[in-house]
Amino acid sequence: MLRKTLAAAALSLVFSATAQAAPLSFKAKTFKAKSCTDKDSEGKTLCDQYTVGYPITGDKHLDDWVRKQMGGKLPTQRSVQSALIRDKDVKETNKENQQRREDDGPPCASDSINTLELEGYTPNYAVFGQEDWEYTCGAHGNGVHTLTVLKRGITNPKPLELDDILLPNQKGKLTHLIKEAYVKYLVESRDDDEKSAREYIVEYNGNDFSATENWRFDKTGLTFLYQSYEIGAYSLGRPELTIPTQDLQGIVKPEILKEAEHFIQPKKYLRN
Repeated sequence: MLRKTLAAAALSLVFSATAQAAPLSFKAKTFKAKSCTDKDSEGKTLCDQYTVGYPITGDKHLDDWVRKQMGGKLPTQRSVQSALIRDKDVKETNKENQQRREDDGPPCASDSINTLELEGYTPNYAVFGQEDWEYTCGAHGNGVHTLTVLKRGITNPKPLELDDILLPNQKGKLTHLIKEAYVKYLVESRDDDEKSAREYIVEYNGNDFSATENWRFDKTGLTFLYQSYEIGAYSLGRPELTIPTQDLQGIVKPEILKEAEHFIQPKKYLRN
């Protein structure tokens, strides 16, 4: 009887692990709205634009979480179009265009993006990325890209924070590793030498450089994403710094590093 009970328990665990590790869908719904109420200096139609998107993972709990992020109701083409027309920034842009014409300046159109995507998953976790970006006729557009790691297979999953994945008293060591990766990023992106890169970090950040909570799994370790202006000038983009698994030993919990080995991404995220 005991043998049968143990066998049944073992079989249950196998099925549970299999269900947890089931592939997720990378399907997505995207809606693009336009409001064309003006013309540019060449007489061409000028349209304000708004793009909204969300993923369909095939996992009930994750899809429920997605719905909550969308305000409790998934967007439709009609709701996105309506939101664009009502948007106060769009109305303000159109109002300012009247003044631009009076000043003999070119009219302008706004552009906004609010998309949520499944960026990858492991046997036990899913990674979502939310892009919140807008251009309102300034020198350039600006926005943030927020990463969220959620436990799979549970109701109302909560974001996995940095403190949840670190071994005790290891945040300082992680910060050092990320900072060193940023030095390398600066050398490669600005064609600087190492000394200049380190000086730039101090000039821009002072003593406030810290590990970001914006992280995700990577097949080779963990990736940390900083926003525009967060640790450097806009021209540097959004630094995406990957720390290899071997460097994270003794810093990040072993079970988290094990998950990273099985990380799966859609093709558009894969590096060459």
